[in-house]
Amino acid sequence: MRLRHSIRAACLAIALGATGTVAVRPATAQVSVSANPDLMVLEMQILQDEIIKGNREAYDLLQPSLLVLGRRFLSVDPQIWEKRKQANAAVAFMLSGGSGSVFQELASRGITFNTDSNLFAGAMAYSQGNRTAAKNLLLKVDVHDLPSGLSGQVALAQGILLSQDQPAKANKRFDLARLLMPGTLVEESALRRQVPLVARIGQHDKFERLAQRYLFQYPKSIFADDFRKTMAETMSTSSYLQRETDWDKVFQLIADFDEKSRLQVLLTLSRASLVSGNMQFARKAGHMILEMDKLEPEERRNAMLYVAAAKASSEDWLEALRGIGKIEYASLSPENKVLTDAVARVANSVRAWPSPKITEASIFAPHLPPNELKKYGVNTEVLAEVHESLAQANAVLKDAEF
Repeated sequence: MRLRHSIRAACLAIALGATGTVAVRPATAQVSVSANPDLMVLEMQILQDEIIKGNREAYDLLQPSLLVLGRRFLSVDPQIWEKRKQANAAVAFMLSGGSGSVFQELASRGITFNTDSNLFAGAMAYSQGNRTAAKNLLLKVDVHDLPSGLSGQVALAQGILLSQDQPAKANKRFDLARLLMPGTLVEESALRRQVPLVARIGQHDKFERLAQRYLFQYPKSIFADDFRKTMAETMSTSSYLQRETDWDKVFQLIADFDEKSRLQVLLTLSRASLVSGNMQFARKAGHMILEMDKLEPEERRNAMLYVAAAKASSEDWLEALRGIGKIEYASLSPENKVLTDAVARVANSVRAWPSPKITEASIFAPHLPPNELKKYGVNTEVLAEVHESLAQANAVLKDAEF
């Protein structure tokens, strides 16, 4: 209850209009409507801190709060932006998802912002989705020259902008962002992006280390489920799992995960391995799930299906058919019904004797010359031996007495 009250108080501090009302957050701060922009942004960061703790209410309130903050920035004393601390708060606001159009409006009124021009213009371009302009401007900024509360945000933005074309450089920026702002949404966001990136560039040891860091530090984050899915999909690729012994590496990685993380990773890994054709890993992940305690019915059904699917095209096709026979078909999701049907088709095709292609008998008619027979793949030398044997048999029969 105290936590919920704290969040609501923070949002009230953001949302109050120019009424002179004071919103109180328990235990520490009182923030009034006349608060400076840096204090308004501080209240916004309270919500962000709650998001990485898994607070859905804070997540739902963040975007409305950003809109309210933007409107409040339009009404503050214009001279306040002459203070570098306040101008930097505007940059932090834009890099946190706030709209840059607010500051375009202020600039059109002749208001200037006392901060690095590349930093301010780059943050505005970033907030408006102009990646090219944002990249050109923000990469000119040295984060070491910025205040600690802003430097990590800028390093994170730089990493995001570099991640598509220059992953090695992006990797270093994400490292810097995590170092500058540990335990915050900046680190959480940097980890979420960096983990699949380092796997992509072949740094598997770092992938495992960062994945463990994320799931140890942020297991309840609003974004944790998506992270687990991304991590499992990364682990299922052929670039990560190449040898049979690589399963030991996966097992060691997930052994220290909390049960929810381990289950979700294994479910995603099993299905993704099926898609990538890695049947051994799909089967092993499925069996590991079925050995876990306290599975929900849907989780158990999915694991059984993935194990069966991994067996369908092998000599264990009969086990695959028996496996899907134990699953309540009506309870499956639409996509898993499609998978179940595919398992049945593949397993039945494996157990059936192949039907040879039957060519029309007329091609073997004696009037066809040898060259024509060869066109149809007929071995005429074999036929010659057959004809010779038949001729000998006929000769014997002619002389036979009945």
